[in-house]
Amino acid sequence: MIIFNFITMNKSSGSYYIGIDSGGTKCELVISSPDKKIIFQKKYKGIHYSVAGAEIYSETVSGFITDAAAKCRLDLKHCQGICFGIAGAREKKDRNSLRKLFSQKLEVKNIIITSDAMTALFGAFGGDEGIILISGTGSVLYGYTDNKIIRVGGWGRIFADEGSGYWIGKRALNLVTKEYDEMNDRKKPGILSGSLFKNFGITKKNLNEKIFRSNFLIQNIAPLVIESAGKDCPLSKKIVDETVEALIEHIRSFLRISGRKKKIKIAFIGSIIENRNLVSDKLKNEIEKLKKVEVVTKEHPPAFGAVLLAMENSDLPSKL
Repeated sequence: MIIFNFITMNKSSGSYYIGIDSGGTKCELVISSPDKKIIFQKKYKGIHYSVAGAEIYSETVSGFITDAAAKCRLDLKHCQGICFGIAGAREKKDRNSLRKLFSQKLEVKNIIITSDAMTALFGAFGGDEGIILISGTGSVLYGYTDNKIIRVGGWGRIFADEGSGYWIGKRALNLVTKEYDEMNDRKKPGILSGSLFKNFGITKKNLNEKIFRSNFLIQNIAPLVIESAGKDCPLSKKIVDETVEALIEHIRSFLRISGRKKKIKIAFIGSIIENRNLVSDKLKNEIEKLKKVEVVTKEHPPAFGAVLLAMENSDLPSKL
C-alpha cells in the first residue's frame, strides 16, 4: 500500500522522519511529518541482513529510501531522523556497523539502528509499557516494563520457537507420521493427513521426499492445522492446545522474570495469532485467567513504531 499526502510532498515543506521495518519477507518504509501524519508508505522487496551482509544490505535499503524521497519530492537533508528495525541486527557491533554505513550513504545525522522486535514493541504501545507476543514463522515475547526490556523465547526453530508456525508444522508432521505407522492400505486417512495430501500432495510414501528434497516450507502447514482443528480433527486439536500452552508459558515467564504486580497490556503480532482464529481465541481465554494481562489491539504497525523511535531519538533501542 502507498499513501501520499500531497500537502507535504514538496521540497520546501520542511522536516520529516522515516521509519523502516525490515525482514526477509518485506521491507516496509514509512515517511511521516513531525505531527505524525503519514506522507508515504510502501512495502519493498524483503532483504535479510544476516544473509546479505552489512554492505549489500545498506546499499539496497538506502536505494529504497532515496526512491521514496524522490517520489515525494523530499530532500534527504531535511530528514530529521531515520530508525531502522532490522531482523537479525541484535548485536551491538552489527548495529554500529550499519549506523556508520547508512550515515555515509544517506548523510542523515540522526540514525537509529535496532531490531524489528523493538520497532514492533514501540509501535504497539506508542512507547508505553506493554508486551508483544509474536507468533509467525518463529515465536518470541518482548515486554517493556520499569524502563527495561525483557525477552522470552526466540531461540530459533531448530530446538525452540514453541507455538510458532514452524513449530506447529513440525508437530503436525510428527503426529501424522505416527498415524502413518498405524495405517494400512485400506484405512482412511485422518482429517489432517487428508488436508496435507489435498494441499501439498503429501502421502505416507512421499513425505520424506517432499520435506527434505523440495525446500518445503514447514510453517505453511500451520493454517491447515488450525483449519482442521475447527473440523474436530483430534491431532490438530491436540496441536492447537499445545500451541496455546507454549505461548501462555512465554507470558508466565515474563511475569516471573519481571516481578510485575500491576496489570499490563499485551498485543498479538504474527500470522498465527494476529487475526482471529481458534488459536488466538483460546489464547485470549487462557490469558484472562492470568488476571494480570489484558489483550489489546496494537496501536501502530512496526514501521510506524520506527518513525516514533526516530522522533524520540532516545537510548531505548540500546536496551534490547
